[in-house]
Amino acid sequence: MPGFDAERGRGMNKVVRVGVIGTGFGAHHIEVLRQLPDVEVVGVASAQPARAEAVAERYGVPVATGDYRELLPRVDAVVIATPPALHAPMAIDAASAGVHIFCEKPTAASLAEARSIYAAVEQAGVVGMVNFHQRFMAHWRRAHDLVTEGAIGRLAVADMRVTMNPVEYLASPLWSDSKAGWFADAAQSGGLLASSVGPHLVDMMRWIGGPVSEVAARTITSRTEIPLTGGGTRGDVDADDGFIILGRYESGALLTIRGEPVTYGGNEWDMALHGDEGSLIVAGSEMRLGRSGDPSPLVIDQPAAVNPRLAIAGRFIDAARAGGPSPEPDLADGVAAQGLLDAALHAARSNQWVRVEAR
Repeated sequence: MPGFDAERGRGMNKVVRVGVIGTGFGAHHIEVLRQLPDVEVVGVASAQPARAEAVAERYGVPVATGDYRELLPRVDAVVIATPPALHAPMAIDAASAGVHIFCEKPTAASLAEARSIYAAVEQAGVVGMVNFHQRFMAHWRRAHDLVTEGAIGRLAVADMRVTMNPVEYLASPLWSDSKAGWFADAAQSGGLLASSVGPHLVDMMRWIGGPVSEVAARTITSRTEIPLTGGGTRGDVDADDGFIILGRYESGALLTIRGEPVTYGGNEWDMALHGDEGSLIVAGSEMRLGRSGDPSPLVIDQPAAVNPRLAIAGRFIDAARAGGPSPEPDLADGVAAQGLLDAALHAARSNQWVRVEAR
């Protein structure tokens, strides 16, 4: 297979060598990878070499570079944690070098770019996954399984809501001021819908309800100026910090997805799934199932909580060590989610219903 190195995949040594591209959230990925057995983070790359050097020194990573391509001959796998517009060239280069890919969400800056990543991964025969870690939250996985098992019958309407404080979000110590630079810019795929919670929400609604055929959407930018973690402010913000999506599944069921900007609190994740035989309501991590004729909704016991970021990283490392195949959420999931995101963004700009392109 093109670019495949026998030391990688099924022939690789027990220890998986990983390079991390990006030093904002990339630093958090290093912390997660360090908790997995037989994984060695051997290099970190950033367009700002000083940041790469600082992160490498903090975590004892032997190689720091301003050029991610210098990592590819040294590693079995890479984590791509850069702005969305950089994902496609980095992932394609990695796949061509026979390197397995764990890509941050969103998969890319557009559906066309996401498809190009998928094609490169398929041609190279490497493992490719997207960091849709919300799937690994115990209550979401339980909700998925209940719907799949027919607990509410045929799905009729699905709704999911997340509240987010955009100022507190960008003030997180996980980010740098460079994050605010691109995240505040709609042209760079910034915003709550394109790059923050939006990719997670559309992925989960697809995962639970199936393919979506068409959407309408509205977005809002409630804060056109944001404070920077390093001091000062960023004005002329045009990326959205709130959105509403209305859609129809291929099954005929309806869905709504809401990202709500708030000034106090935030980070509330709720879901309501209504079928022809019952309703499943998830508020935070509490889940209730109600069916016609029940005297009261049944509180659903939750499986043991897991660290979703650790769980998905472990799944990726296991697949990379085995040389494949790519487990879910894979690049096919990433492309499908990107198609829904692109359709929603187009719908918001055009004031029209938009068909979601098939993968």
